[in-house]
Amino acid sequence: MDAQSGTPQNQVIAALAYVLGLVTGIVFLYLEPYDRDDYVRFHARQSIAFSVAWLVINVIFGVFIAVLPYSLGRLLGGLQELVNLALAVMWIFLMWKALRGERYRIPYLADITDGFAGAS
Repeated sequence: MDAQSGTPQNQVIAALAYVLGLVTGIVFLYLEPYDRDDYVRFHARQSIAFSVAWLVINVIFGVFIAVLPYSLGRLLGGLQELVNLALAVMWIFLMWKALRGERYRIPYLADITDGFAGAS
């Protein structure tokens, strides 16, 4: 894949694919004419995978916080807040990269998105 690609309009659309995560990722993955644009599809798939990963991380934290004693649960809750802050920074970074016309691949997660149906 190219390090940079996409027209200025498609760069904006690719960045918007991250705005509401799973929802906008799915919308731009299937919305014409962007459903045929490889650059927009790349970012839409990555947005979906990133959103699902973020959700899974929070579910795992929630389960452990619920079963641990109160003091350990509070400590883990603080760690969860830090992880969510780091993920929010990553989310903004991904939008910025898409807006600049770059295909930043999240390690490991990008390999999973390549396996999505219709990946090109």
